[in-house]
Amino acid sequence: MGPQAQRSGTFTKTSAIAAILVILLAVPVAAEVAIQNFMAADVLTSDACFSKSAGADAAAASGFFTFDSTTTVTDGGVDLIQETSTIRAFAGDRLLYSDAIVFANNCGADITVTFISAPDPAGNPAIDPPVGGVWADINLRFYLADPTGLTIPGLPGSWVEMLAVDAGVATTPGSVVIPNGQSRSMAVTIDTDGAAVSGSTGTLRWIAAANNG
Repeated sequence: MGPQAQRSGTFTKTSAIAAILVILLAVPVAAEVAIQNFMAADVLTSDACFSKSAGADAAAASGFFTFDSTTTVTDGGVDLIQETSTIRAFAGDRLLYSDAIVFANNCGADITVTFISAPDPAGNPAIDPPVGGVWADINLRFYLADPTGLTIPGLPGSWVEMLAVDAGVATTPGSVVIPNGQSRSMAVTIDTDGAAVSGSTGTLRWIAAANNG
């Protein structure tokens, strides 16, 4: 070919830049870079450090208040302990239990305890029956003993209200700090309407939650 053909294959500075841009634009976007760090966690089982046990009222022979620490509820094939109480109520009366359950802290640090009404891990409702039934005739209160608490008529000592159920509606008004190595008693008051039907039953499911925050 003549000189003209040779010139057509020669890049000027401008044409070289344009060619590079075309090449860069034609390259696909690079794939995402993945980084994997390999880790392990060793699980060690031990006895519970936040524990519950029957108080003097549950140990009494009257059977008005009972406490069972062996009941379980299954979640994903794992049996979790669901401590269960039976509380006797009398139509037209207020019953007061001053030492129903004892909550103990052996976790190595102070813990803050709250009570939360919630469905259990198996999905059973927090309040059962959810509407009406025995709960229409009952006002229930759970308290924990605490030196910073208030005086509750009929109960010795000072108390913090932890859980209240009025006509089937639950609220959680307070919390208590249990120092490491100490325990707190739970008190229960239950008011029952005089028109309550004998033999009526209802279930309250709740969580005793503890954290060291």
